[in-house]
Amino acid sequence: MCRYYAHLHSCKHTSLAFAAFCNPASLIQNPCGVRHIWQTIRLDELCEDCREAMKKAA
Repeated sequence: MCRYYAHLHSCKHTSLAFAAFCNPASLIQNPCGVRHIWQTIRLDELCEDCREAMKKAA
């Protein structure tokens, strides 16, 4: 299982960012496809999609 960071935005949307390869995937330098959340990071801002929607609505 390759490791990912989960970014939890204030709008409750979540995005993932690659963090580290698992042992089998490190040999080929390609993520294995099985995601393991290494750490969840809470953000005080809206995600990019919600930010764009707010700009268009204004």
